[in-house]
This record gives sequence, structure tokens and C-alpha cells, in this order.
Amino acid sequence: MSAKQGNRGNRINIRRITLYALLVSVCLIIGYLESLLSISLIALAPGVKLGLSNAITLTLICRGDIKGAWAVNIARIALSALLFGSPISFLFSLAGGVASTLTACLLSKLKSVSAIGISIAGGTVHNVFQCVAATAFVGVGVIYYLPALLVLGALCGVFCGTFVKLVLNKVKINGIF
Repeated sequence: MSAKQGNRGNRINIRRITLYALLVSVCLIIGYLESLLSISLIALAPGVKLGLSNAITLTLICRGDIKGAWAVNIARIALSALLFGSPISFLFSLAGGVASTLTACLLSKLKSVSAIGISIAGGTVHNVFQCVAATAFVGVGVIYYLPALLVLGALCGVFCGTFVKLVLNKVKINGIF
């Protein structure tokens, strides 16, 4: 490999790292704004958020950047817990985030499943695994909240999936994907 080829490879890696850092930053801002909005929804469903930062992860998955999706999602979860949460919120988010990202990655291999379908599955799986994690701290009584979480996860999944579908149709990120 020549020196010129080596520099080009470094430039692409720097571009990717910069893009991922920017996406993590956007996820953190969106997550923070959603936490402010979720305060007004607390009577309807405590702790429920739209999960718009998951739309960024889903966009990366739909573009075929599985490693980038994992990197952005794990960094977002860790930094969000560090900045705005607690060790317990980190565990809940990690359980849901890993399960939903894995689900999205697996479903993205199927050409018959759209971004909306992947997002619905991801939203519901996320809530199931957060409930599983919560039972370790709160007890099995939290399971009674699961039906509402499944419905809300599916509705939020439709919203996020529709957003991702629009983004995929309109935005071209040249030279990176």
C-alpha cells in the first residue's frame, strides 16, 4: 500500500469517527429534549419517550452501517446515563438498547421488512427488555405496566420508522456510506 492510499484510508476513518461523534451529540440533545417533553406525559405513561434518538441508530442500520449503529447507540446510552441519569437508568437503557439494536440488525437482513416494521419491533423489544431489567430492581409488579408499554412502543416505533423512511428517501450522505 502506498502512502497516498494510507492517507485516504485515514481520512475516511476520521470522517466516520467525526460523523459518529456528531450523531452521538445529536442523540444526546434529542434525548434531553425528549426528557423535558416526557414530564408532560408522566400522568399518561411514566417514563415513556418517543425514542427519536433511536431513529439515528435505525438510519445507520438501514444504510448498512451496523458497526456504526452499535458504536453510536452504546456511546449514546453511556453518555446519556452519565450526564442525565444514574447507574440504574444506564442498566435499563442498556438492556433495552442492546435488545432493540440486535432486533433491528437481524430484521434489516430481511428485504420484506421496512424501516417502519423494524422500528415497531425495536420499540416493543426495547420496552420488553427494560421491563425485564426493571423486575430485578422493582419486582414482578412492573410486568403489569408491560401491555401499555407494548402499545406505546409500537406507536413510537411507527413514528420513528416513518421519520427514518423519510430521511432515507431524502438525505444522501455521500462519501461516508
